[in-house]
Amino acid sequence: MDIKSVMIYVLADLVDEELKQFIWQLRNGVTGIEPIPRAKLQTSDLEDVVDCMVKQYPDDAWKIAAQALLNMKQNELAKRLELKLQEVQQPVQEEVKNSPESMELQPIQSDWLRPYSITACSQQFKHRLLTQDRNEVYIPTSSPQRKGSALLITNIKFDHSSHRNGAEIDEENMEWLLRALGYSVEKHTNLSGDAINIAVKNFSKRYEHRDSDSTFVIIMSHGKRIKNKDAILGVHYHKYLHSNDYFFVEDIFSHLNSVNCPALIDKPKVILIQACRGEHEGGVCASDSVPESDSWVHGEKDFVCFRSTLPDVCAYRSPDNGSYFINYIVDVFGTSAHKYDIMELFMRVASRMEIDPRFTCEKQILPCIERTNLVRKFYLFPGL
Repeated sequence: MDIKSVMIYVLADLVDEELKQFIWQLRNGVTGIEPIPRAKLQTSDLEDVVDCMVKQYPDDAWKIAAQALLNMKQNELAKRLELKLQEVQQPVQEEVKNSPESMELQPIQSDWLRPYSITACSQQFKHRLLTQDRNEVYIPTSSPQRKGSALLITNIKFDHSSHRNGAEIDEENMEWLLRALGYSVEKHTNLSGDAINIAVKNFSKRYEHRDSDSTFVIIMSHGKRIKNKDAILGVHYHKYLHSNDYFFVEDIFSHLNSVNCPALIDKPKVILIQACRGEHEGGVCASDSVPESDSWVHGEKDFVCFRSTLPDVCAYRSPDNGSYFINYIVDVFGTSAHKYDIMELFMRVASRMEIDPRFTCEKQILPCIERTNLVRKFYLFPGL
């Protein structure tokens, strides 16, 4: 039974005069809402009234109905409406909690392809989060669905370094994911370091951020440590000929902070970086320091931007399928963003990459969550 059916079921106890009072409340009595046009409520049919409410207030119809009932001194009926909705929503919560996860937590296969479509979030799940957990969740703007702009920068062909073969697949997959999540995508390919800086700076000034509720910035390129900082290399970079062709990752935070991008204050800003952060292969032999261990392990693990790899460690990419980090993000978000917040999604990416059998001995890769200061849970609500 959906929300509309529950409302009809409970409100059916109203007699004709009480239904007229209820309709009057929708036009005049409930403060803080935009009234339903009078012409649409010239009816004595309960189903028509509820249908108008659900269309006018897709996320708040039942709360407005409860308030109208309370204004009419129909306290018991208002309580019944709330309890009945809780009964209906409970199976949805249990379904989400107990859904099969065996495949979700396994490494992806070498012949992995992105999902055919993104799994949509249920209206009941979203409604529960935005009512029962309202103070713990980033609330979408007035639009019924998430909306925002995303910046996608992909460097593939370089003048003096190896081309990033397979990165074109990453670009295609990330654009698909972002659009499937409801974001408009600004895309750039093969930029210099200065051009990356200009693109991020200009993106931070976009007027659309005022009406958005979140944003994504994704940069994929070669990377290295320069001046003891993480740098994204421009397509002209050369150690001697063009040694200044780079962009510091930390400058993304400067461009999007509260001073330089006030339109995004109190709104989640998700930064994804696919790039090397050094030349270390990522693995260390634990046999000399860990009792009963004789294997290669991650040099750093279990610590709590999302980065493709740990500091000083290489990132890996398949020329046939693209970067492993991007593959996992697209797979996890495409199949699980309908029921988990973004930090849980990141954790699932990391836990699956940790056990990927393609990384053995000294070659290890583990993504890294950094500079994270979200104060609430950020759900993407795909499909709504």
